[in-house]
Amino acid sequence: MATPLRVLLVEDSADDAELLEFELIRGGFAPTVRRVETADAMRAALSGGAWDVVLSDYHLPAFSAEAALATLRGSGRDLPFIILSGVVKAEEAVSLMKRGAHDFLDKAALARLVPAIERELRDAAERARHRRAEERVRVLSLAIEQSPVSVVITDPQGIIGYVNPSFEKATGYPAAEAVGRPLDFIGREDVGADTYRALWAVLRRGEEWRGEFCNQRRDGTLFWEHATVSPLEDETGAVTHFVAVKEDITVRRSYEERLLRQANYDDLTGLPNRVLMFDRLEQAVALTHRQGGLTALLYIDLDRFKTVNESLGHEAGDQLLKEAAARLGDCVRHGDTLARTGGDEFVAILPGLDDGAAVQAIIHRIDTAFASPFAIAGHDHFVSASVGVALCPDDGTNSQVLLRNAEQAMYKAKEQGRGRHQFFTREINERMQERVSLERRLRGAAGRGELLLHYQPLCGIRGGALVGMEALVRWRPAPDELLMPGSFVPLAEEAGLIGEVGDWVMATACREAARLFAGHAPGLRVAVNVSPRQLQGGGFGDWVLRQFEETGLRPEQLELEITESVVMDDAPETRLTLRRLCDLGVRLSIDDFGTGYSSLGYLQRYPFDTLKIDRSFVTGAVTDANTARLVETIVTMARGLGLETVAEGVETPEQLSFLDGCGCDVVQGYLLGRPGPVEGIAARLG
Repeated sequence: MATPLRVLLVEDSADDAELLEFELIRGGFAPTVRRVETADAMRAALSGGAWDVVLSDYHLPAFSAEAALATLRGSGRDLPFIILSGVVKAEEAVSLMKRGAHDFLDKAALARLVPAIERELRDAAERARHRRAEERVRVLSLAIEQSPVSVVITDPQGIIGYVNPSFEKATGYPAAEAVGRPLDFIGREDVGADTYRALWAVLRRGEEWRGEFCNQRRDGTLFWEHATVSPLEDETGAVTHFVAVKEDITVRRSYEERLLRQANYDDLTGLPNRVLMFDRLEQAVALTHRQGGLTALLYIDLDRFKTVNESLGHEAGDQLLKEAAARLGDCVRHGDTLARTGGDEFVAILPGLDDGAAVQAIIHRIDTAFASPFAIAGHDHFVSASVGVALCPDDGTNSQVLLRNAEQAMYKAKEQGRGRHQFFTREINERMQERVSLERRLRGAAGRGELLLHYQPLCGIRGGALVGMEALVRWRPAPDELLMPGSFVPLAEEAGLIGEVGDWVMATACREAARLFAGHAPGLRVAVNVSPRQLQGGGFGDWVLRQFEETGLRPEQLELEITESVVMDDAPETRLTLRRLCDLGVRLSIDDFGTGYSSLGYLQRYPFDTLKIDRSFVTGAVTDANTARLVETIVTMARGLGLETVAEGVETPEQLSFLDGCGCDVVQGYLLGRPGPVEGIAARLG
């Protein structure tokens, strides 16, 4: 299909005009040609119509190419201008090209006409695009410069390259002092560090971030900003800059915070009031329902407060309440909620507990804190605290019931004498006593020979060949009693006994595995669970090396199973220990993958060998399509990262078949062999 072409032709010869039009048609154009011979006619044509190109003869009786070019320039139109002539001197052609003509063609050789026009049309379109872009930049620049909100532009590393006048006014920093500094240089580190970390995490994913900052002006005053920070990309999708648009919201924040404090906090002590306490308690109860564990509610009443308040007056009573609130605040954990519910009554909410041990520890701290007298009105006054405890879900599954039961337990504590504490149920007290007894019995268990190891086979998915074994600790505190790890290992962690237990497990597993593997295939390994506390010890790596030297077990025959939380915590001591173990050649395995943090970032920090799929996924995979897809995804991901996959808890042929189809490498579970003494593994090896 022919391309339309609007031609303004400066030409006095009708024959030449006809030849040009024929050449354009032959070249694939559908030309519309208007022929002019004078400057007035050309100006009229330029002002009255739209043109794609100007073709001009060099010499006309009353006009010339030079005059036509000047007329075009005077109109302000940017059109391709091509000169057509028979005979012209080279220097004259060059002179016109310098003044703005785009090409020069010989009338006797018009073969170049169509290509020249096509080229100049492309160039004209590109010039038009550039002009539009430049105009847009000019308008945007004016908008940014005159914007009432702060605008900051940084490079991909977050280093400031531009700030607008509103930024200078809002922060007090002139542009010269801001350029070259990081985006967060005005941020309060103690207030906004987490926010900035979240911001960069979002931006590095190529996404836009919105949020609020607490910043510091040049004069030291604080102010709040709501910011939108967006990545700017080039045509390849690469981020070239970040632009932050920030609005000062200090007045609004101040108003909101004042209203929030009045509605949710006690004016005297600054603690959460009854309204906020119930909100926090409902959140803690909901968390307990979702994740299990316990939430403890402590109802605390000050003993003999009424005497101080009535004898010394309300001002002295208020002073006592503020000091008591401060002491109680030092007793609870970070993340707990301490509230004043009225009078001399306080409530502490302790979520995320495994048992009552943390409750006992906090009650002990409360007793210690109130053992010292309160200096009120120039005199020492001894005021103790009676504490009632209710546990969710044991003593109630909603906020009102828990508060009622904790309050009743507090009154029971007062009946027994002031400065006491009481759990809501006798059974709780009995369990706490059992825990104390269990902890006492566990101390020294390794030295008394009460610990033993059972081993569960690790088998290849194809053929079931034995590739190793997992060491599982057992405790026999009495001849007729055998306890599984779940009943005493968490207690050992909390009581600081895990080092004693863990060291015994490691030494015994290395010794028995070295003796068992001798003379067999070199690929056999023993897997040992490692406690976070063991990895935090600076000498753990050297201690493992001594086990190799003493037992003859090779480093590649030992696999340490580490939970996700250990690596995600990324403590310096843990990091150094894991590096030391890697240098020794010990295999590292991520245990129970998918049940904790499940972040892929830590898989890059250390050369893990194995990814262990939790038994809950294995159990659900054959009955739930979503779980099955999750397991398939984990196996595929592990294969892509060069990791071996081990599935635990395999109990049925259907589970084994599913894992085989997924491409899982190693399995363990009752279907392949139950945990037992080392002799059972020896019999399988032959």
